[in-house]
Amino acid sequence: MSKLLKIELKKINLKSQIISLLAMNCIVLLLSIFTSTLLANPSEGTPTGVAMQLTTSELALLITRAVLIVWQSILIVQIIIEEYKTKTITVLFTYPYSKKQMILAKFLLVFLLTAAFAVFSTVFQEISIYLLSRQLTFVTFMPESLWSVVIVLISNICLGFLPLFIGMRNSSVIATIVSSLVIVVIGSNSQASPSGLLGIPVVSLFLGVVSLILLVITYRSMLVKEI
Repeated sequence: MSKLLKIELKKINLKSQIISLLAMNCIVLLLSIFTSTLLANPSEGTPTGVAMQLTTSELALLITRAVLIVWQSILIVQIIIEEYKTKTITVLFTYPYSKKQMILAKFLLVFLLTAAFAVFSTVFQEISIYLLSRQLTFVTFMPESLWSVVIVLISNICLGFLPLFIGMRNSSVIATIVSSLVIVVIGSNSQASPSGLLGIPVVSLFLGVVSLILLVITYRSMLVKEI
C-alpha cells in the first residue's frame, strides 16, 4: 500500500499544495480578524444577530471547515475523477496490484492529505488567534473541547467524500466541485448553531456516517465500473 501511495503522491504537486495551504490559512485568519473588528464596532444599521455570538476562533474554524471541504473535492478530482474521465486510470490497472488496492490507495491518500491539512489549519488558527487575543481586544478566543474538535474534524473529512459519490456518476469534475459548494452552503447554515451545522458534533458525526456508507457504495461501483 505504501508503494501505491507514493505512486499517487507523485501525481500531486505537494509543494504548491503546501504553499496554497499556508496562503489559505493566512487569508482565513485575516478575514476572521477583519470580521471581528466589524462586529466589535458595528455601524448604525449593521445587522449583528447570530454573527455576534461567534468568537474570532469559532469564525476561523467555520471558514476553515468550509474551505477544506472544497479543497478535498479538488483533491478527489485530481486523484480520482480526472483519471476516470480521461481513462488514464487504465494505466494503473496494468501495475501488479489489484483494483481494490489501487482504489483504496486513492481513498487513503485523499483522507491523509485532507487530515494533515485540517490538523495543521486547526492548530494554526487556534494558536494564532489565542496569541492575538492577548494583544487585541476585538480578537476573541474560546477554547473548544478536544474531543469535539476531533469528532468534527474526522466527520467533516468523511463528509468531504460525498462529492465523490456524486461526481463518479458520470465522472464529472463540475458535479464534484459544485456538490462540495452545496455542502458548504448547507453546512455553514447558522440557524441551528452560530458555528454552522458542521460545527455541531452530533450532526457532523451523523453526516459523516452517512457519507461513509455512500463511500462504500461508490467503492463497490468503482470495482465493477467499465472504463
